[in-house]
Amino acid sequence: MPSVEPTHVDGQKADCGLRDSVQSSSVLSGIARLEALFQRLPWLVPIASFALGWAGFLMVKRGEELARTTALIALAGWIWLLVEPLVRHYLERRRQGVGKFVANFFSQSIEQEILFFCLPFIIGATQSDVGHIVFTSIAVVAALLSTIDPIYERYIAARAATRLMFHAYCSVIAAITVLPMTVHLSLERSWPLAVIGVGGWLLLTLPMSLKSLHTPTKKVIWIACLLAAPVALWLLRSHVPAVGLAVTQAQVTQSVNELTPGPPVTRLTTQDLAQGVIAFVAIRAPMGVAQTVIFEWRFGNELECISADIVGGRKEGFRVYARKQLFPEQSRGVWKVDVVTPQGQLLKRLSFVVE
Repeated sequence: MPSVEPTHVDGQKADCGLRDSVQSSSVLSGIARLEALFQRLPWLVPIASFALGWAGFLMVKRGEELARTTALIALAGWIWLLVEPLVRHYLERRRQGVGKFVANFFSQSIEQEILFFCLPFIIGATQSDVGHIVFTSIAVVAALLSTIDPIYERYIAARAATRLMFHAYCSVIAAITVLPMTVHLSLERSWPLAVIGVGGWLLLTLPMSLKSLHTPTKKVIWIACLLAAPVALWLLRSHVPAVGLAVTQAQVTQSVNELTPGPPVTRLTTQDLAQGVIAFVAIRAPMGVAQTVIFEWRFGNELECISADIVGGRKEGFRVYARKQLFPEQSRGVWKVDVVTPQGQLLKRLSFVVE
């Protein structure tokens, strides 16, 4: 009996090893077929994601709850980027080369999905502001780079440091775009959460990044960039488009009746100021999101801020206005009213002239 038992156990181990081998082979074959499909149709993921992004943007514009379901797709991709280093390490331990192949393949596809999905929301929130234009241009370039395999594989995926930094950038884009829609976070909450979360994730993956850099100088530069990136993101947050918010109506007027503005005005006399001036906006936001907006009245070095609260979900946008009745004696000139988030993100710029 003792001589039979080891033979029986070895047979079980052989059968299990054979089944594991067959299952692994089947999984790899499926991935290979999927990769072959994307090689034949390389623009399938970007085009589908871009179309899905516009669909989500239009649904948010209409105030439909279905937009949350659409945004969950991008959020799922964001979760993959956060766990990708762990999956890569696990697969590499199982079989050399598999982790790199699987992780790179799925990461590139998901980065394309996230970037192209979020682009319509970013474009829709972009104003004629230098910071907005630069931020949106970088997002467009990043989306295009994710689709050009030779560049992506050579300059992004080849090293853990660049790969993880690109992951981090895509994670920030996903967080500021989909978090307000999926978990009803206001922008002043979702942006700090995105910066802190991605900064912490980069710190956790720091050993992996440093391992891919072969000289002390590169490692020091990388650590400096790692520390500077979250700080720069926070300091430059006012130049980021207020993704998810869109002004559907805006004008300067002198009367509002039951949240309906009167005739728009662009030029006023000093005598007209006695009646007061009103900055009126209708702002569309994701359903369920409570957001504070600030009206900044600017004239020369003078600044007066009036805050108001809006609630998302209304198709035409939540209507809100700020009335200014006290003006300085010397009021002639160009007045500007910036409608911004508490972080300083520009939603709309209005102006009028006092003659």
